[in-house]
Amino acid sequence: MVNNRKRRQVALRIDEGILEMLAKLAKADNTSMNKYIEKHFLEYGKSQKLLPSDFELLGETRGGDRSKTDKENKND
Repeated sequence: MVNNRKRRQVALRIDEGILEMLAKLAKADNTSMNKYIEKHFLEYGKSQKLLPSDFELLGETRGGDRSKTDKENKND
């Protein structure tokens, strides 16, 4: 099955204290705040049965098709 999902940019109003906490948590997890939030909402969604248990986050979506190896890309 082809995955047609994509990431969308949204604007949120969040308390500065919460943003500071998220920044610290993401840094401790060695990830971006976006990835941190996405990962934790994924876990919550699965635990609440709002997402299927096999639902996975999108991989890197910038820079074109990354499903091929470097060698395959050079041959295109």
